[in-house]
Amino acid sequence: MDTQTTLQPADEASPSDAATIAACRRFNAVLLIGLGAMLAIVVGLNLLLGERAVGTPEMVKAASEWQQATHGITYPPPITANRPFKSLRLADRLPEINGVVLGASTSMGLTADAFPPDVRIYNFAQTANPLHSTIGEAEYIVQHHADRVKWVFLALDWSVGMLYLPGEPGSIDLSPTSAVSREALPQVSLLQKLQDAISWPRVRNLWNIVRLIWRSPEGVAAFKRAFFDASSADYRCPDSTPARDFDTINRGLCVGFRYDGSATFADGRPVDPARLDELVRAGAAPGSRYSKPIVQGDGKLNPALLAGLAKLSSELTAQGGRLVLFAPPLIPGLEHALGESAHAGSSVARTKMALDEWAKRTGLVIIDAGASERFGCTAAEFLDEHHAYAACYRKVFGRFWQRYASGKPIAPGLWVPGQENAN
Repeated sequence: MDTQTTLQPADEASPSDAATIAACRRFNAVLLIGLGAMLAIVVGLNLLLGERAVGTPEMVKAASEWQQATHGITYPPPITANRPFKSLRLADRLPEINGVVLGASTSMGLTADAFPPDVRIYNFAQTANPLHSTIGEAEYIVQHHADRVKWVFLALDWSVGMLYLPGEPGSIDLSPTSAVSREALPQVSLLQKLQDAISWPRVRNLWNIVRLIWRSPEGVAAFKRAFFDASSADYRCPDSTPARDFDTINRGLCVGFRYDGSATFADGRPVDPARLDELVRAGAAPGSRYSKPIVQGDGKLNPALLAGLAKLSSELTAQGGRLVLFAPPLIPGLEHALGESAHAGSSVARTKMALDEWAKRTGLVIIDAGASERFGCTAAEFLDEHHAYAACYRKVFGRFWQRYASGKPIAPGLWVPGQENAN
């Protein structure tokens, strides 16, 4: 008996197969629509947050007015552009101060209590602020406020290569009018905003905000405050200082600038002393973020920057003021390790010698705090290898003021405790 088999064409599916395929297609469509909706929500909410994270002149002004009224901790976004906010703060603080600190983030740990009562400072240091800019800022202050500002403390960040960078010092406008102009803040394109909205740090921050809203008993009010209000509500830091967050990140952490302009660095943790040797080895290794610029610079300091500093000193001295330079502290042992290394040692020596000889010629004192262990600083007094907390800075400047108060002259050049050979 013959058995006839009917073959189904390859391009035709059975009813059950067709149903399965249709179900898979519906599932994939629903999945894609769901993922697209979730992505749209994430992008939309992060764009809302991102608009405020970019910052506005109105936000800068509001943050400054709030700090002036409360003496609390705050900053307006973006954290990478501090000059508009600090310009407004300087204008408000001028009647109370007679000194300023200028530099990059390595100087932000320097607090007002590191100075004697008759030296009242505002810390104008800013994120990623090169020496080209700090000289320009100092020039503006001397030209416009030398009747009040008699002390200028300016950082020389040789360990991260700022003294070697080419170019002339810039001209900087620190007026309140300039601070609240649209041009004072970074201009961000729509593409950059979209890229930022889907970046992992922003997505993680959004997740944290949503979790806080979910747990909050305020419900809709908490959602409105997080995504639409110009700032957080006021709250208290562990030391009872008031704080308000204008940025959309680091909420409730007391991150920002104190009334004296110094930074809290509250979004970081102190260096673990157990990791000190490891950090020193890594920092002094060939190609590290310290070795590389030091070796490339090889002691060849930018003469335009040195000339700008000398000119600044002359102008300030003529107005009855004084310029004091300082090399910000490095984590204990790092400068020594760099100086002893085969790849960077000679460059460190040439850099220090060039600075010392130049300072002696121009009659300037440079507080040489790179080897922070000479001042008694410890690893736990650092955020990382080159950002010192207030505790270390108090030791550094405490030793300087002790020497200054003794009445013995401090010889021009690099100054460290134990090398006070007054001339």
